[in-house]
Amino acid sequence: MMNDQLTPRKSGGRRRDKVYNLIRRGGHHEHHRGERGGRRGGRGEKLHRLFEHGDLKRVLLALVAKKPSHGYELIKAIEEASSGLYVPSPGVIYPTLTLLEEQELLEAVPTGNGRKSYRLTAAGEAELAQHQMAVDVIFARLAQVTENREGNLAEGISDTMKQLKHTLRSNMMRTDLAPEQIAEVNQALQTAVAAITLTLAPQESAAEQPE
Repeated sequence: MMNDQLTPRKSGGRRRDKVYNLIRRGGHHEHHRGERGGRRGGRGEKLHRLFEHGDLKRVLLALVAKKPSHGYELIKAIEEASSGLYVPSPGVIYPTLTLLEEQELLEAVPTGNGRKSYRLTAAGEAELAQHQMAVDVIFARLAQVTENREGNLAEGISDTMKQLKHTLRSNMMRTDLAPEQIAEVNQALQTAVAAITLTLAPQESAAEQPE
């Protein structure tokens, strides 16, 4: 009965079903740190465009209803479902999960590996059933975001951006780097910025170009 309540309505089409399944997938590690922002700069600012007040809680309930999950799995699921536009930080997810647990909509289940996996309670099922239409709207909005992003710049450079961020973050606090190494990294970044800026600059039309 629970699955029937949470299945996106057929009127949403295949793309909504695809995103609904996509948002269920998560990762395999967990971090520990409500519903107000994201950890990753500008991406967190996209929250107000993707989620209205209370939407994040309903998304979490829907995800957990389909598959009991721990916090990091839910973070990765939302990141993937939003095409990386919103990555909720542990400081957003865990207080929200705690709130849902205090409201007796979720219950924590020890997994034996030090993590807490969350599952829906009977009250949580009733809450989702009451807001099924709102849940459908949220998934439709995420589907539209995914569709709009296909083929644009963000999609094309996503993997490279992740690699760059990982490389910089994993070395940011090193104290064993020589001044020459730091200068080389800085110069490489400045060169890349200049080249990208030039590449993305609006191209003059043939009529505007000097003869």
